[in-house]
Amino acid sequence: MLPYHSLTDPFEPNQYLKRWQEVERKASAKGFTWATLYENYEDNQYMSDSLLVVPSSLAREVENASRAANDVFQKTYEQIMKDRSIIHRLGISVFMWDLLLAEGKGAFSYFTRYDFIASANGLKVIEANTDTPVGIVESAVAQEILCQEHGQLNPNAQLAANVRNAWNQIIRDYRIGSTDTLYFTCADWHDEDKQTVKYLMSLYPQQAKYVPLEEIVVGKEDVQTPEGEKIEFLYRLYPLEYFLEEKSGTGERIGEQFLVHLMNDKLKIINPPSALLMQSKAILSLIWEKKDEWYTRMERDAIEKYFLPTYDSLGDMNSYVKKPVLGREGGGVQVVSGGAVIDEDVDYYQEQATVYQEYFPMPDQTIDTWDGPYTGKLLIGSHVINGEPSGLFFRVGGPITGNLSMFVAYTTR
Repeated sequence: MLPYHSLTDPFEPNQYLKRWQEVERKASAKGFTWATLYENYEDNQYMSDSLLVVPSSLAREVENASRAANDVFQKTYEQIMKDRSIIHRLGISVFMWDLLLAEGKGAFSYFTRYDFIASANGLKVIEANTDTPVGIVESAVAQEILCQEHGQLNPNAQLAANVRNAWNQIIRDYRIGSTDTLYFTCADWHDEDKQTVKYLMSLYPQQAKYVPLEEIVVGKEDVQTPEGEKIEFLYRLYPLEYFLEEKSGTGERIGEQFLVHLMNDKLKIINPPSALLMQSKAILSLIWEKKDEWYTRMERDAIEKYFLPTYDSLGDMNSYVKKPVLGREGGGVQVVSGGAVIDEDVDYYQEQATVYQEYFPMPDQTIDTWDGPYTGKLLIGSHVINGEPSGLFFRVGGPITGNLSMFVAYTTR
């Protein structure tokens, strides 16, 4: 368990809430507006105002593991492109195969987050969020404010600069001209996504406009804004596979038409389609299966050190985590230890193919909350932006890390 600093010590409920609200107002003014989340008919605390004290050695190890994991994913992508028949194992709709296997001119993903469990038994990557990673505003904006409140250095201070570098790389890779506009979109009602999009847009160095996803016009010839401006370049914080189900108010399958425009190169999106290919958790079972065939000795060592045995079928495992291959935010996950179910979500993604990952216990972590000290399970997110480890994102919650697991900032020593 990591030590942590408290803003209210000793804990007293009214004093804690007053201090927390002060921090929340400062964070909200900078664009982090979801310090509380409304779910199950009540407000839930999402931001803790505690500050974890992380050993510098652990932070460096996560950085090294993030580089290694990203290298393994890059090699895996290259191997899939050499043997494209493998895509049938990834649980992705056949309608999207041609799009996902199209040759890209840049990275398979520019904005990625790897999630790690760190314990006395080592450090393990449990999944990769390569398509639509979030947690960026927490790691940039809220993290900076909380470090200031605690009078501590912010280890994520380079995150914004790395985002700017990523945009410059994207401009080169996509050949976005100085007079071209990069449009930014997400579901307009989703505050977290909208503020994340606006944060990323604020760091983009050329012409940019926000257009709500609900207002994008998908025609037979192209994609446009409501004002009739043609969209050629689009950053979308919206899962690519969701477009398959999108329909117009009159029932037209505009999502499929949107994907057709992508296949015909009338529209270019960020993250690129390859990011969805690598989002499938079946990639993890593929990495484990092919570790002695596809990878160099250094890459094999990284897989053995940082990855968990993951399989397409259960076999004789009695301690495992069952995951839908395209599940998000803990949906559809089941955690089993010694044959007993520890936690599970049965509300989402039950129709998807699944993988079975060896169970690796998450460490306990205590933080301060409205209701006093809370002890949950610690998960470490690591942002990799344009291939560079760019900052950590800590959450504390249940055995399944869902959208209500609490964000907690950190410093190093």
